[in-house]
Amino acid sequence: MVYRIKMIQSKKARLWTIGILAVVCILGIIFSKATWAKVVFGSLLALLLGAGYMESKNTDYDVKKLAQTGSFEKAKLKRNEKGDLVNVVEFCNAKEIDYNCSDFKTQSEAMDVYNKCKSAGKNMDAYGLDRDHDGKVCESLPIGEAMTE
Repeated sequence: MVYRIKMIQSKKARLWTIGILAVVCILGIIFSKATWAKVVFGSLLALLLGAGYMESKNTDYDVKKLAQTGSFEKAKLKRNEKGDLVNVVEFCNAKEIDYNCSDFKTQSEAMDVYNKCKSAGKNMDAYGLDRDHDGKVCESLPIGEAMTE
């Protein structure tokens, strides 16, 4: 389990995974006879290329916020090499704040942001990060390592 978490946190592993899946999609496009399959593989390839670009730039987007605001800039989440969220202050002070566990990669990242926002006077639990009120947020996510700053 620890090895799996380290793999998830490794940018290199994420980029290799995206690359391998992109090759599979390219092969699917080449060897598929059905037009619908080529369209599916092509769509998946486009999504993977977008994911690879965002991963290489250490950027992520909150899709829900993007849909609500229509602004990529407002939906932008900046991550470091390990994949941890780095714009925590912007994250806590966003006016359209409505964050869910799916906005985080690991439980430790969610807990770190939750604690920082809570100490800044923001009630992050209003968004259901700690649904069972046991002091641990996003327990369905991989544990991960504590963020360092």
